Amino acid sequence: MGKSAAKYVTAKNLASHKARAKPYEVPDKEVSGLTLRVMPTGVKTWAVMYRINGQRKRLSLGSAGIKTLAQARIRAKDILQDAEKGIDAIAAEKGKRASTLGSYLDSHYAAHAAAHMKSHVVALQSIRRNFKDLLKKPMGDISELDIARYRQRRQKDGVTFETLKRDFTTLKACLNAAMKVHKVIPSHALERFTLKRRADGAEPSNVKSIRYLLPEEEQRLRAALDAREARMRQERASANVWRTTRGRDPLPTLGAPYVDYLKPLVLLAINTGLRRGDLFSLKWEHVDLPQRQIRKVINKTSRHNATDPAVLPLSAEAASLLREWKGQGVGTGYVFPSEVTGARLNNIDKAWAKLIEDAAVANFRFHDLRHTFASRLVGAGVDINTVRELMTHADIKMTLVYAHLSPDHKAAALDRAFGGVP
Repeated sequence: MGKSAAKYVTAKNLASHKARAKPYEVPDKEVSGLTLRVMPTGVKTWAVMYRINGQRKRLSLGSAGIKTLAQARIRAKDILQDAEKGIDAIAAEKGKRASTLGSYLDSHYAAHAAAHMKSHVVALQSIRRNFKDLLKKPMGDISELDIARYRQRRQKDGVTFETLKRDFTTLKACLNAAMKVHKVIPSHALERFTLKRRADGAEPSNVKSIRYLLPEEEQRLRAALDAREARMRQERASANVWRTTRGRDPLPTLGAPYVDYLKPLVLLAINTGLRRGDLFSLKWEHVDLPQRQIRKVINKTSRHNATDPAVLPLSAEAASLLREWKGQGVGTGYVFPSEVTGARLNNIDKAWAKLIEDAAVANFRFHDLRHTFASRLVGAGVDINTVRELMTHADIKMTLVYAHLSPDHKAAALDRAFGGVP
């Protein structure tokens, strides 16, 4: 190590330590163990040396261009004081990295959720999908600011306050388990934080407006599904001509009557009102085609400790498409398995976005197919309690948001009870 511009580093002489052919270090004048390391490239970093059980250790404290000498001294003093108590800063840093949200989901929480939550798969996927920007962040560092950013991002997509609150509650339950059950973090910043509605009332709410397919939109959506199937078959045929002329084995012919999961999945959603997660987790053991019904514990109601399966009748179209879909598959396991893994399907965002674009259906989510199902029932004069049962709502208040979709239902009820106007 060559000589430095001064024996010790100070705030005044920091800039005087120039790059040399080899790296060198200059000790701090005030904090024993803190050094400035100067690289041949001119990069300067802080580091602190300490001992744990007689073993010498070195921990980098970051760039001297970002962290001031005063900040480096404060951090170094904390590390040296911890070392005197037998606390190893390097081990603590590794533990902090290990307690990221993503690593906790993959280890402790996955097993914990499976043992204590009937809808654990949905909960884990919800956190990974909705808070993907936080997966690499230590759980103890997740702050109210992170939730504010999440809220702003989701509200741009028209997500309701009720959905925001449900997703936040799922995340908070995970952080509470990390703190109280597995004790991988001493605390978290959201422990006493509650998500509240915005005071200006600008937040979308699921009781204000319901988006559902108008008849002409449904026609376009069905036409787009048919066009997609025809296009994919034509692309496969063209690809096989190209492969055959070059002496390559042709690709398998696409199945009939469906090229993949999308058309039967979308049509089943329209005909049953099942949520996307329930369709993804639907298994053939839940489907009774002779009786034309689905018997399944619904994911959302399972959060409220419902153990009895809902019994949902199948329309003629739903029963027919399931028979056809089962006929071209193995008929066991998941009804709509992942084409890549064969396990539970978990993402159709790209295919769905292209479909509604082709159908020219604006501002429409997959979940709105569920609203379409409800609107069809109400429009047909089905009583609101039966709609509640078919929608698998735990509380009829959730179903009443659809009552306005049939403005003549009250008059129709009077006509049935007392006779219509002559």
